[in-house]
Amino acid sequence: MAYRGDLSPSENFRQFIKELQDENDLISITKEVDPHLELAAITRKVYETEERAPLFENISGRTKTGLCRVLGAPVGLSRISGQRFGRIAKSFGLQSKSTGQEIIQHLNKAKGYQPIPPKEVSTGPVKEHKLFGDDIDLTSLPIPLLHQDDGEKYMQTFGMFIVQTPDGNWINWSITRGMINDKQSLVCPIIPKQDIGVIFQMWKDKSEDMPFALCFGVPPAAIMVGGMPIPKGTNEGGYVGALIGKPIEVVQCETNGIHVPAHAEFVLEGKASISKTAIEGPMAEYHGMIYPGQSKQWPVFEIEAITYRDNPILPICVAGRAAEENHTVWSLMQAAEVLNICQNAGLPIQMAWCPFESHCLWFALQVDRQKLIALNTNMAEFSNKLGHVVFSSKPGWYIPKIFLVGDDIDPTNLRDVIWAEATRCQPGKNEFFFHEYGNLPLIPYVSHGIKPEGNHAKVVRCCMFPYEFTDENVFWKEGSKR
Repeated sequence: MAYRGDLSPSENFRQFIKELQDENDLISITKEVDPHLELAAITRKVYETEERAPLFENISGRTKTGLCRVLGAPVGLSRISGQRFGRIAKSFGLQSKSTGQEIIQHLNKAKGYQPIPPKEVSTGPVKEHKLFGDDIDLTSLPIPLLHQDDGEKYMQTFGMFIVQTPDGNWINWSITRGMINDKQSLVCPIIPKQDIGVIFQMWKDKSEDMPFALCFGVPPAAIMVGGMPIPKGTNEGGYVGALIGKPIEVVQCETNGIHVPAHAEFVLEGKASISKTAIEGPMAEYHGMIYPGQSKQWPVFEIEAITYRDNPILPICVAGRAAEENHTVWSLMQAAEVLNICQNAGLPIQMAWCPFESHCLWFALQVDRQKLIALNTNMAEFSNKLGHVVFSSKPGWYIPKIFLVGDDIDPTNLRDVIWAEATRCQPGKNEFFFHEYGNLPLIPYVSHGIKPEGNHAKVVRCCMFPYEFTDENVFWKEGSKR
């Protein structure tokens, strides 16, 4: 099938890779690499050094089907001068030198655009090859073992699940991990509070298995939005179209009515069983920890077909200490949604950011002080209102800690945030706790810390002085500035 040169890197994974290569932010590794820990170890080193994204072309055990090459650190940070967020920015069609603030504002602005639904086409590169039934053998593929204590090989770390409600009105694009169970199935966590869990329950209520598609190498804008906690019932495909200014091309699956990106690298189709479960885990997670030997029963996802393009590429995230895709995608997309929620609630928040080093657990919200003073409020009143707005929201379930900073602080600069907290957040007086909201069980201290009588507390730490809420003048200067 002919190469589509008219597609941008935000809407085409191959174009994304080509532009990374053109900017010397990708390295093609042709030397044979062992998928047992070696490939993952190289990728982890890339995260830690912010080196070029590694494209593994020669993986031990790769079969005649062509499945598959592997791209590590697809949205890792870059050491190229001025392009630290380059892979993130490129995913949204922005310039590689875009700043964190510019990326968040771009996402926030797109929330006000009219959704552009996907466009159905008759075929696409993802239909170049097809496997069905006994021809499918996931265990024969060179899927890497990512961590020595992982329960099994995780094929799904940076692919996009597509599921839809039984009536077809809500089509959800999201990311959740998936471990190889046997030749023709994965086992994947389905957390009831998450969108995929809500839709799974709808199918369970009908006593029917849930059809799904798991897509790899999707449009980069789509995988980013797949990590965004937008309101339930919202179709991510429409927001992706609004974000890039044109519809994503989709094609129907072979075995169900789900539509998948036509230019995806490859797609697994099947059904998530409402009756069959299998052991899943453990897996090293976004918080940088793993609990060896701890596993759980989760639904089995049975594979009925695989469609793929020539020489397909599997993008992977090797979870661990920051920064990797859990942080550059999930935390960034949560921050963008929080900013939108705050502004829609009339709060004078002009920037939201999650420092990647906080492993998706700290969110720094920057206040517009001029607008704040006009509200005629005080620290306690404003911090409590902010906390209720954020923590009661969909992304708020994932967020345990908010740092409220003034407009002299750059939330994207961790040194700024730490300085503000250390010098202005008075223990007890500037801390506002919320016990009425639940927390994500994956947070380490929630699952393994001291058990409270009710919910684990969430907190707003106000990193501002009391007078900043009422006085326009600031009575101090930064000592290092001239």
